[in-house]
Amino acid sequence: MKAFLIFTSTMKKLFFTSILTCIISFAHVVTPEQAGLCYQSAYPNSMQYQTGELIVNRQKLPLKAFNGDFNAKLTHGELLDQLAQPYPLDFPIPEQNADPGRIRNDAFFAAMYGETETAVRQHLVSIRWAPSGKNLQFNQVNGAAQALQAVGEKIMQHPSLSAYLTKPVGTFNYRVISGTKRRSAHAFGIAIDFTLPNGLGTYWQWSGCKANAPCAYPQKFIQDPKLKQIVGIFEKHGFI
Repeated sequence: MKAFLIFTSTMKKLFFTSILTCIISFAHVVTPEQAGLCYQSAYPNSMQYQTGELIVNRQKLPLKAFNGDFNAKLTHGELLDQLAQPYPLDFPIPEQNADPGRIRNDAFFAAMYGETETAVRQHLVSIRWAPSGKNLQFNQVNGAAQALQAVGEKIMQHPSLSAYLTKPVGTFNYRVISGTKRRSAHAFGIAIDFTLPNGLGTYWQWSGCKANAPCAYPQKFIQDPKLKQIVGIFEKHGFI
């Protein structure tokens, strides 16, 4: 039951989904049957697999892949593309365009978490984020809100870790990803940002990196043992 993380300026973003087992297990080629059964197993209350398609809350979505490169799939990604990149459980320095979870099919998430801002808001609940002592709005579909609260409670058992996560700076925000027309995971209320201490946060565009070009990975993130522990706790509760 997982999602994906990206880096933003002085922030770390974690996003809830339920397909971690699938993206850990699969190689680069995923058949429609493999994908359909995996989706159904990950979201048993939201979807049903039938030959060639996935029924998500009564909406039929085709189990296919988009014929294009990585950047094209960011905009036009299909259900098979979401599972095409294996998700590592350790902390390797990723190769260029190795970013499991970043390719997302908008129709898939909209069918589950809400087609419109009004629909998403109907699924939002308030949870207590223990490290900050503040309430946060998060989507309750698939147990996402409850999972986030459980993460906060677990992290509070480790004071040295909770100090990293006292400054949440965003959960629900109905918006598109900057520079695109794609809805952000924040638009569905399933993502959270943090301001990280010690200059650990970074954002690839602000660091001078360009799309489709080599970019130095932030070593300080890979090497920080506390962040590794934090990521592990989030992963156990449905986040990547």
